[in-house]
Amino acid sequence: MGRGNNALKYVHFGISFGTTMAVSIYLGFKGGMWLDDRFSTEPFFMLVGILLGVGVTFKNLLDNLKRMEKKK
Repeated sequence: MGRGNNALKYVHFGISFGTTMAVSIYLGFKGGMWLDDRFSTEPFFMLVGILLGVGVTFKNLLDNLKRMEKKK
């Protein structure tokens, strides 16, 4: 029972990470596009938004990994 439970924990972790990455990057992209349209700075804010989305994703990943280590 413990082994299957452990596998499900890692599946949940993978799905959560993938979803967080997709949503963060998408929101950064759309927010950057909106700012680029508003200020006519074509690719600048879009790239900044994407990089911020990636940064938020990996910060979340590190926090989740630390939390998982504490539970062990």
